[in-house]
Formats: sequence, structure tokens, C-alpha cells
Amino acid sequence: MLTYDSTSRFAQAGDLRVHYHEAGQGPILLCIHGGAPGAFGWGNFGRNMEELARHFRVIIVDLPGYGKSDKPDMTTGRNPMYAQAMVALLDSLGIEQVNVLGMATGGAVAIRLAVEHRQVVDRLILVSSAGGQTMFGLDRQVTASQIYYGGEGPSLEKMRDYLSQLLHDPSLITDEVLRERYDASVEPDFMERAPEGRTPARHTPEDLWKRLDEIRAQTLIVWGRENRAQSFEKGVFMLSRIPHAQLHVFGECGLWVPFEKTAEFNALVAGFIPRDEGSEYGR
Repeated sequence: MLTYDSTSRFAQAGDLRVHYHEAGQGPILLCIHGGAPGAFGWGNFGRNMEELARHFRVIIVDLPGYGKSDKPDMTTGRNPMYAQAMVALLDSLGIEQVNVLGMATGGAVAIRLAVEHRQVVDRLILVSSAGGQTMFGLDRQVTASQIYYGGEGPSLEKMRDYLSQLLHDPSLITDEVLRERYDASVEPDFMERAPEGRTPARHTPEDLWKRLDEIRAQTLIVWGRENRAQSFEKGVFMLSRIPHAQLHVFGECGLWVPFEKTAEFNALVAGFIPRDEGSEYGR
């Protein structure tokens, strides 16, 4: 069984030391997690890795500022820096092209890669991604991070409340999941310097929707119908703007699709990305 420790790796990506997980062979699948209190690569996609690694060479990255990656000062827009760090990481690993799976904030990074570094991206998967627009959804004036770290500060109960906003089925919030995310959210460096920590830095979201029609990669958009943070209407908007796109909406599912619909999501990804002829699943 693949574990956090057995798949853990580090690489120098330009000026940043980036932590990631790697397993499997075949077409490369780069997984970029979302940005939120206690977010990190394994926390978002670790439960998918065992199955996906049967099909692909899976690389699950900790974005700068998260997990065990370096936590630089972020005084400018995050997504350009994240995208450049991903390009530098791939270069350090000797990788020329990947399939990119981005969730939430990771989706915004994936979009920038597909638009500004087209030669790097083969196929693109956007899960509950930033970058869409909606007519009827209400934008939050107070972020989840401000609520979580505000007042008396983080607690297990506040983390449970936060995770309940990401999932349709609250029974999936086990003690293990709760503790994993809470411990990551109160890690001292994360609280001090990460964008979703206590840092006073605030970043204005980019108008990525204006660039969706520049994406040339075959794109799979994935959403949960009960996503309370990002209405699935945003997924429909993306479908209308990205030239080579398809949309899959899961019923009875929130934002965290890879976790809430693990088996179905893994199968969807495996069916979207062509495998090598010589791989176990390409024959």
C-alpha cells in the first residue's frame, strides 16, 4: 500500500524547495491541490493515489506555502508564482509534458499552465476550479480562512464545520480526516506565512474566466452538484468558454469530489487520459 512516507519526495524548483509525492508509471498526472486552511497535496489526493498509480505516474505536489514545501513571502499574485514553480519543478525532474489535475485554487494554477505554458500541458482536468462565473451564486465577503483563524482561533470543531462545507455527506469526516487537516492548519510556518494562514496578506482573485478560451488542451471539468463554495453553474460557464471541453457533474457531492466520489472519480480520470500502449491498462 502506498503511504505518505513511502511516496514522499523533494526537489529544487528554482529558488524553492518543493515537496511532492510520486508513484506509478505511464503518462504523467500532476495533481495540484486547493488552497484552504490545512490544505496540502496528500490531504487532497492521497486517497486517490493507490488507484491512479495503476494507470499513471502520479505526482501530487505541495504548492509553495503548503505542506512541506517552502513558504515564501507572498506579496504579489499567487497563481503566477505557483505556475512558474510547477514549470521549474517539472524541469528539475526532467519532465517535458504532463496531464494536469487541479482542484479549486489548484485549478487556477492549472489554467495558467494551460494558457501560458501550453507546451507543458497535454490534457487538463479542472475540479471545482477557480476561474468560472455564475449569475446566481453569491460571492462570500468573508473567506473561510478568516472565519477559521478569526475569533479565538482554530479548533477541531471549527475545522469540522469547515469540512462540512466541502462535503455533501458529513459522515465522511472521520476522526482521522479531521485530525489530519487540523494538524496541518496549525503548523506554525503555515499559520505565519501561508496564504490561508493567519498572514494578513490578501490577494485579489484574477479574472481567469477571461482567458478560458485560450486553453487548447482537451479539458475535463468535474463538479459536485451540492458544492456550496463554488456553484456547478461555474462549471457550465467553463464548458461554454473552453473550446475542447466536457463537463461531468456528480449528484450528492460537494466541492471535494476526489474524496467524496473516490472510485467514480478515479475511473473518470483513468478514462479521460489515454494510456501508453505498453502500460498495464493500455493493452
